[in-house]
Amino acid sequence: MQISRASSYYDNEEFHKAIYAASRSEFLEEQCLQLHRRLRPYRRLQLRVRNRLSTSFSEHCAIVDAIFAGNGEDARRLLRGHVGIQGERFSDLVASMAAR
Repeated sequence: MQISRASSYYDNEEFHKAIYAASRSEFLEEQCLQLHRRLRPYRRLQLRVRNRLSTSFSEHCAIVDAIFAGNGEDARRLLRGHVGIQGERFSDLVASMAAR
């Protein structure tokens, strides 16, 4: 599947906002949105690192599938993995910027 960078960045942001809203906690949603806004410049760069865009899209699909299947444990595990990988990929981002 061909994924455009511009539309995927927007879709990525909307996906995360929908997950925050689904928490049904105004406090948690607002905290996540504030963090999301702070990290926006880094997120855009991270999606350019080694197939991260298509991998992120696949992770989103798996998360949505788990949610619609009513499998909270799988959704939780997939979400934690999706968020956790951002920290791991940060070193890839720094390395790719240093190589330029």
